[in-house]
This record gives sequence, structure tokens and C-alpha cells, in this order.
Amino acid sequence: MQILINELGMQNYNQGNRIQYFADILILIGLLIVSAVVFSLLGIVVAAGLTHQDISEVLQTIQSQSSLDNAIGLLKFYNVFATFGAWVVSAFLFCKIRNYPVNSFWQFQKGQSKVWLYLPLVFIAAQIISIQLIQLNHSIQLPKSIQDAFNAFQTKAILERMLAMHSVSDLFLNLFVIALLPALFEEIFFRGTLQSLLIKWTQKHHVGIWLSSLIFTLIHFNLEQIIPMFFLALILGYTFYFSKSIWVSIAIHFCNNALAVLMYYYQNQSDFVQQVSKDEFQPHWLLVVISVLMLTATFVRLNQISKPTATHE
Repeated sequence: MQILINELGMQNYNQGNRIQYFADILILIGLLIVSAVVFSLLGIVVAAGLTHQDISEVLQTIQSQSSLDNAIGLLKFYNVFATFGAWVVSAFLFCKIRNYPVNSFWQFQKGQSKVWLYLPLVFIAAQIISIQLIQLNHSIQLPKSIQDAFNAFQTKAILERMLAMHSVSDLFLNLFVIALLPALFEEIFFRGTLQSLLIKWTQKHHVGIWLSSLIFTLIHFNLEQIIPMFFLALILGYTFYFSKSIWVSIAIHFCNNALAVLMYYYQNQSDFVQQVSKDEFQPHWLLVVISVLMLTATFVRLNQISKPTATHE
């Protein structure tokens, strides 16, 4: 009888925790929406003050398809400002409202040295598999209504404008603005905050990782790369979970973004680079198979490394 009472008590305790974590997710989403709106509007005001333009002129510059250098610079500043507010500020406010210690909740610890040694293998294998998945993505024809819904957000057009580079200084600026900052901002929100909450709510780390990866993929509105982006989101989710360090997922995220920037910058200097940057390169099937096996073996090893310090669910 006492055992039954204890089991019922534990079930009620777990259920109460799950309700609280679901409430936490709703709070986080609410803060995200508010922060995104506030910092989007505030970004326009700040940009107008810095450039001595009217708010209407700044808004028109941001929304236009102009390729002028001053327009691109303004767009980059606005994008950094708005995304910082959406991802970082919302996650930070959530931690403060719920009294969660920021550094430990986001897991800003260094991580085991053994894990870092395996990251090059993870990155190389993931890139090769992603290139193959891009070809799969292009072979799938989705209904026009879905394509129009994704294209309405014009994320591809905006990214292409921001990627425009004419000098080495432009390259380093893009490595900072397009590669490093998005990796830092997005990992704080999606892996450090959202994924952690989803795992606690579902009490299944696989479910939490896949849900957060799906949300991460859909919110980028990039239909042409939705499959490889989802795959890379899973890579980020599992490396963060195994390593217990957000720096690990930030490093992989940054390397992925930086590679895309470098490929875009050097695309006219090599046929191979041009094919990769335009998503036209087709890797040999044997290379893809080796990459899958290497990635699988690496993740098995990372799981083994994480077990002594992992919390068993």
C-alpha cells in the first residue's frame, strides 16, 4: 500500500512539473512575440536616429530591394538589432521571470575536451549529408500554395542582399553579422531555452530535440533548404544535449554559417565552390554513405561520453 501511495505521489509530482514546463513554454512564446515586435519597431527608430533619416525612409530602405551599400548596411544593423531582441532578450527575460540562473540554464559551461575533439568529424559528415539532402529537397515538388506562403516572407531575397560582398572587409563583416551573431542568438533561444523546456515538458529528450528542430526549421521560412536545415538543427540539438555545453552547438552553427559566407564570397574563383554555393553539387554516393556511418559512430561515442554526467530520464 505504501509503495502504491508513493507511486501515485510521484506521478502527481511529475504531472505537476509537466504542467509547469508547458506554462513556461507559453510564457517564452509570449515573450518572444512581444520582444520581436518591440525590437523590430525600436530598431527602425534607432536606425533613423543613427542615419539622420525619417522613420518612413528607413522603413522603405529596409523593405526595398535596393543593393546600395548604405541600404545593405542599414539592413544588417536592423537585422542584428531585431534578432537580438527576439531571441536573446525574450530568453533572458524568461529566465529572470522564472528565476532560472541564466548561465547554468543556458549551459554556458566549457564542455568536456573529448567532445570538442569529435566536432570536426560531426561538422564534415553533416555538411556532406546536407549537400545530398539539398538535392533531395529540390526533387520534391510541393503545392504552389505552400511555396507562395513561404515565399511571402522573402527571407531568401533578404539573405542574398545581405550576402553581397565587394571586399575583404565585407567578408569579415558578414562573418560577424551573418555567421557568428545568428549562431549565438539562435542557440541561446532554440537549444539553450526552448529545447531544454521541451525536453522537460515531454520528459523525452528525443521528442524535445525533434520538436525544437522542427520549430527552428519552420521559423526560417526557407522552403528550398527545409530538409537539410531540419537535419542540421537535429545535429545542433543532439550535440548540445550530449555535450551539456551551448558553446559546442554555437561552434557548429557558426562554422556552418561561416562556410556558407565563404562559399558565396569565393564562388567565382572555382567551379566546385560555385556549384556548392548554388546548391548544384552532387557528392558521390559512397562519400555520403561513409559520412552517415561516421556521423552515427560519432554520436554513439558522444552519447557514451555524456552518460556519466547526464541526467537519466
